Amino acid sequence: MTVTVQNYAEKWQNELDQTLQQESLTVELETPEVNWLDAKTFRVPHIKTSGYQNHNREIKGFNSGKITVEDVPYTLDFDRDIEFYVDKADVDETNQAASAGNITRVFSEENATPEMDAYRFSKLAAYAEKDGLSQDEKITKENVVEVLKTAVLKTRRYGTQNLILYVSSQVMDCLEQAPNFTRTINVDSAGTQIETRVTSLDGVRIKEVWAEERFYDSFDFTEGFVPKEDSKQLNYLLVAKPAVIAKAKFASVYLFAPGQVGQGDGWLYQNRIYHDLFKMKHQENAVIASTLAK
Repeated sequence: MTVTVQNYAEKWQNELDQTLQQESLTVELETPEVNWLDAKTFRVPHIKTSGYQNHNREIKGFNSGKITVEDVPYTLDFDRDIEFYVDKADVDETNQAASAGNITRVFSEENATPEMDAYRFSKLAAYAEKDGLSQDEKITKENVVEVLKTAVLKTRRYGTQNLILYVSSQVMDCLEQAPNFTRTINVDSAGTQIETRVTSLDGVRIKEVWAEERFYDSFDFTEGFVPKEDSKQLNYLLVAKPAVIAKAKFASVYLFAPGQVGQGDGWLYQNRIYHDLFKMKHQENAVIASTLAK
């Protein structure tokens, strides 16, 4: 007799994808395609060419140039998984609160997505620290515009349309109140809502990190994610998207009905994601970080 095992997670896959898109603050940093070398390593070619030389009209032909091609490997290092077992009776006795759909949604919203953002933010902050582009700052409404414009100036060569400025809610509040900053207040057509949050600066899109628990320069990922004892809260992260690769090798979600895979009389939920984020080797001034001065 052939036994067909169905992964019931497919039923909630669209909802999971939608949750990730709506709740993740870093989803737009993801890179669609990479050239995989093996199970955990991909490569990005770096091409360098020599410049023009003076043309000699007395000699037929052109000057010879040089081309250097370097394949730079990047290896994923962040492999995470979890499983939950819920007895069938618990689903009934909690009036469906412990149902598979609810577990899937809650884990995605409260654990998986926030952790992915936290890991990416901390990895970006580490790159900025390594490159000497991170500093402690006390940002006020009087200096916030100057501080952010100075950071943007360092990265403008990537094109302002390719930059994302992640800011803490405290920095956003300072921008709203800055005396030397012109802003537009939008009122909806019904006149019932007023939006004062700043969305761009000199053409650079601003994204407020309202979930401050994700916005630190380092975390302990032993179980979930918590800021390390010596971690610092971030004021802002300025990121050049063309210089960053964020990629998941795979994201596996399984949900099995009672008795399907020998797990007993209950639902078995399994989730694994293997992902990482990298700043490309030859990209300079691509990530700038500011941490809260203590």
